Amino acid sequence: MSNYAAEPVPAGIEAITASYLDRQFNLIQNAFMADFMAPKLGVLPQRPVPGAIVYIENDVDPTQNGFYGCVKNSQGVGEWKKLN
Repeated sequence: MSNYAAEPVPAGIEAITASYLDRQFNLIQNAFMADFMAPKLGVLPQRPVPGAIVYIENDVDPTQNGFYGCVKNSQGVGEWKKLN
């Protein structure tokens, strides 16, 4: 957990921009304060997204259970790797 706290948007900023920045800073602050939990799925997603982490819990084939991370291969395409 981080101790990040967003500062207020400076008073001289135009209202629409200030509102946008305030929302974004609050979302960032909330993300830092939330506990991370990897999504629990039965099978790996069809579309690998580099940087994604998932937890597989497969009742049919328990050997597949565990954490997986998606990394780019030598062609720059995302592929799932089981984390040991």
